[in-house]
Amino acid sequence: MVNMKKIVLLLAIVIISAVPTFAENWDSAAALKRVNAIGMKIVKSNGIGQQITFKVSDKEDVNAYANINKEVYVYKGLLQYVTNDEELAAVISHELGHILNGHCAKQGVLDTGVNILANATARATGSTLVAGVGQQLATSKISRKDEMEADITGVDLMNKAGYNPLAMISVLNKICGNYIDIMQTHPSGEKRLLNIYNYIEYNYPAKLKTGFKSESYTRALAMLQPTVNRRKSSARLTKKYQKEQKKLLVKKQKRLMRVSNTSTIWDGYYTTLQLMAQ
Repeated sequence: MVNMKKIVLLLAIVIISAVPTFAENWDSAAALKRVNAIGMKIVKSNGIGQQITFKVSDKEDVNAYANINKEVYVYKGLLQYVTNDEELAAVISHELGHILNGHCAKQGVLDTGVNILANATARATGSTLVAGVGQQLATSKISRKDEMEADITGVDLMNKAGYNPLAMISVLNKICGNYIDIMQTHPSGEKRLLNIYNYIEYNYPAKLKTGFKSESYTRALAMLQPTVNRRKSSARLTKKYQKEQKKLLVKKQKRLMRVSNTSTIWDGYYTTLQLMAQ
């Protein structure tokens, strides 16, 4: 007697194996060309004076990062979550935000200082645990602030390069989760997306009217809308929102003045530390 379950299972295996996967279609040269084209468009459109290099990693991690050498890496795993050039531009712009704000150099300087302090605390208290927790709390708080600053810097870069900054919300909603972020290096998903939404609403309100066509953006908007509605219906929350955005506007204007520079003050500090360590 024919076992129908086995036949169905075999057919399913054949069909699945016949469908090309992302890994099978992976072309690192084509991916690098795409990343470099979008990255250089953002760099040139914004008049960024720093020499930026764009690279693609074959790693499956859902990750992208910028380093002290002004290199932006986009991982193969992350590219699976990017459905169009707008979302890829958001990823790249965020990493450029880290470079332009001196976050990579600052983290290097602070890591050195925190390590010295942690070692001194460990010697004084005899507890490496206390020193380790203090170190993690300090660097995590700094990193969360930097991530949110890189997000809104990325929004500005995208807008000037002709990309829809709402794509930043769309792609981040796919990859960042919601959690209690006190011990995390990244802010919780909802907090991070709300920060971007509020910034776009204040600086680029026409973009919200245009919207962004993606399922991820639609889901994010549905999640954020109750909080936005509460803020708009409260004079106290509206005043707080306006105060926060005015502060960010001042920072934006200062950032625009230094965007053509080749380095930040943190790059200078980091270089000095490296020379002292030699």
